[in-house]
Amino acid sequence: MSTNIVPISDLRREASHVVNTLREGSDVFYITQHGRPAAVLVNFEQYEALIAELQTLKQNQSRPTYTVAEEKGSFSALAAMAQDLGVDDLAENHDHYLYGVDKS
Repeated sequence: MSTNIVPISDLRREASHVVNTLREGSDVFYITQHGRPAAVLVNFEQYEALIAELQTLKQNQSRPTYTVAEEKGSFSALAAMAQDLGVDDLAENHDHYLYGVDKS
């Protein structure tokens, strides 16, 4: 697979050539604007394969579950969660944990 860097001004002039090159092979075109990356062009089959792979990854991704105090139904649940995290006194550590204030 070859990689081509093409300024957008060249793409305007050579759009047919770029599209034909994409159809014929597995080239990738990086389009720049003002010398900076702006877009990537790939052929349609590559695009579909990438989308299918992303969907598969999303479906197989395991997401961590977090328990929210409201779901447990009480402040005692929040206190238990804090204790599990090593916070002994919520009131004493309130500013430190919520606002990053120095504990001293």
